[in-house]
Amino acid sequence: MARTTDIAAVLWDFGDTLCDERWMLAPLDGEPRWPATYRSVLDTGGLADRWNLGEVTSSQVAEAFGAGLGIPAATILNHMRACSRRIAFYPEVMALVASLRLPQAIVTINPDIFSEVIVPTYGLATRFEAIVTSWREASLNKADLCAAAISRLPGTLESGRCLLVDNKLENVEEWRARGGLGCHFRDAGSLAAELAPIIAAQSHKPLA
Repeated sequence: MARTTDIAAVLWDFGDTLCDERWMLAPLDGEPRWPATYRSVLDTGGLADRWNLGEVTSSQVAEAFGAGLGIPAATILNHMRACSRRIAFYPEVMALVASLRLPQAIVTINPDIFSEVIVPTYGLATRFEAIVTSWREASLNKADLCAAAISRLPGTLESGRCLLVDNKLENVEEWRARGGLGCHFRDAGSLAAELAPIIAAQSHKPLA
């Protein structure tokens, strides 16, 4: 971790950092094949990447799931939207988000349903100054998303003062290679310990 005074903004990964990323695997009424079908269909023909890149819509993906299960695409899409409204956020991590007075952004590999359902359902635009998604940026590169987030956060920020918190070490290393700061998220306790100096330093600074 860099010196406390070096950190000017925090960039948060979403799935398995702020919340449990398995929300789309919630049971579909009367269809026990849903979790396995969800994974297998997305693994076919690079569909997951195309969805996350914005090359196909959630409606089109629902059609692919429906074809595999013999269920109307509208039923599948409604289930996907319902799953997106039942996300289990990590309360300890969200408490850390609330405690930070630095500019904060979400940087996430996610498709259109994230922006259309998840962001408004949980009021994420009121908690984070910027929300950057792979489907809007047409990029699966987390460092690219971080760079985009910096350009949209208030003030003039340098990558060397922006901390990425991500559960995937390769993403953290990729951002560090661009000159950014990185924290590999493993659990809420270790994250709290790493962020403690930043939070403590805030108490000695006047609110802007």
